[in-house]
Amino acid sequence: MKWLDKFAKAANDVLMVLITLVAGVMLMSGLYVLNDILYTNRAAFISYDLLQYRPKAQEKDETGDNGFENLQKINPDTVGWIEMFGTNINYPVVQGNDNLEYINKDIFGYSTASGSIYLAAENNSDFSDWYNLFYGHHMDSGAMFGDIEKYLDPEFFRSHTDGIIQTKNGNYSIHVFACVRTNAYEETVYQLETDAEDRYPELKKYMEEHAVNHTEIPDNVSDGYILGMSTCTNAVTDGRIVLFAKVTPWDNAKDGVASQRITTVDTAAADTEQLNAVGHKMQEESWAFLNLMCLIFTLLTVFPLWSVKRKFGQFTYSRKMYHKLEKQINDEQNDDKQDEDGRQKTIRDLRSFIRKGHIGIRLEIGILIISAAVFFITEDISGRMVIRDSRTGLMILIAAAALIVDFICLRYRGKLPEETETGEDAQNKPSYGGDTK
Repeated sequence: MKWLDKFAKAANDVLMVLITLVAGVMLMSGLYVLNDILYTNRAAFISYDLLQYRPKAQEKDETGDNGFENLQKINPDTVGWIEMFGTNINYPVVQGNDNLEYINKDIFGYSTASGSIYLAAENNSDFSDWYNLFYGHHMDSGAMFGDIEKYLDPEFFRSHTDGIIQTKNGNYSIHVFACVRTNAYEETVYQLETDAEDRYPELKKYMEEHAVNHTEIPDNVSDGYILGMSTCTNAVTDGRIVLFAKVTPWDNAKDGVASQRITTVDTAAADTEQLNAVGHKMQEESWAFLNLMCLIFTLLTVFPLWSVKRKFGQFTYSRKMYHKLEKQINDEQNDDKQDEDGRQKTIRDLRSFIRKGHIGIRLEIGILIISAAVFFITEDISGRMVIRDSRTGLMILIAAAALIVDFICLRYRGKLPEETETGEDAQNKPSYGGDTK
């Protein structure tokens, strides 16, 4: 039955469209995840354009400024900068309202799986507590606190014990003395209390019993404070590795000249090899996933993968048909005035469709060029991917314009020739938008 054949064909067309849409969504989702992984791994390392905002290593100048205010302009939650010499640990330190705020957010406020290095919310932001705890993700690439796992190796532990914390109030030296395997629920490590006299002996005993590597553990914290740097481990779900260090005011005579020991970079230097060795360029500009979708939609409007042959072949078919009808009118002596008028109208419809179609194709190609120019000029696909940005509205309008031109200029609305075509001619019939009868 004809109605059953038509229903089956329509159902098949709908199914193919759904499969194409699902495949497209899966492909785009995969590209989004891949981009996010690549960007996260790259952005997890310190960027050399952020490094230029690092506080000065020397004491405050005559204005009382050590450059820390510039870092706080980027993020007011910034409380310090930590660097462990000879490692990838070289980051600003932030403090959120709770210990989850910066677990998946960087110093710029962007959402990222690598998060930030952050001071426990229970600590005072001026590091006045006897015990301060830093958190950071373990990245397999060695970024963030990924290098803490290397301290499980005795040789690495012995050769990388020094570091520096820079704060608004000055510089402090870090001297690592223990590396401990523990778990996320160990109160001796993760419960922060103010009574050092009662708590430190307990913590000291725990470190002596559980340290994988350690040197001489301080007997007291009277001349500084204890710093714990905590990260997770891949071996156990709730497993943690904590690096313990004694923090004291920086002494150039004992610790070396601070300005000579910290990692700095001149972003105006011509030595790009040096820049690349220090870090990547943090892209301030992002690119929008929806803008890419609009560009692809515009491209598929101009060159529809599922019917590109029919879209452009319909003009050849239309030209062939109106020449055929003209020849029939000239060759045949037909007294039926109504039939001849009908053929003349069909010829006019076909000619008009061809003219509009050629204009439409030119307009569509022009719109596609504009869409591509807007995207590639304003979007940097090496930067961070976001869902939308300030140009998304414009990209949607451009895609809509391509669709409107396609609907107006490349949809045949005249009367089709009253004959049955087969084979290639049938496939290339004009896209039919209605009958003018």
